[in-house]
Amino acid sequence: MTISTEDFFLNRVGTGQVANDGTGDSLRTAFTKINNNFSNIGSLGLAAGNINVAKSLVINDYGAPTAAGDPGTQGQIVWDNSHIYICVATDTWKRANISTW
Repeated sequence: MTISTEDFFLNRVGTGQVANDGTGDSLRTAFTKINNNFSNIGSLGLAAGNINVAKSLVINDYGAPTAAGDPGTQGQIVWDNSHIYICVATDTWKRANISTW
């Protein structure tokens, strides 16, 4: 049985049905199935609080801030056609120019 992440997170975890939903899936089995579904994303490792990505990291464009004091959570990274924006503290953004070469 293959489960989608949407099924896992929205239906199973969200309703507490992971361990006893009648399919025989334990939490470990469900996580293994999700991990197998994402085996093509490359290596993703956690060590001492860092995330290491072996292939490429895709940061989706969820809308860039329009001012340095726009709402944001420390650690957020967004982009647009001209800049990469990083939220360095609550509601505090910094940006770097990007261009073609």
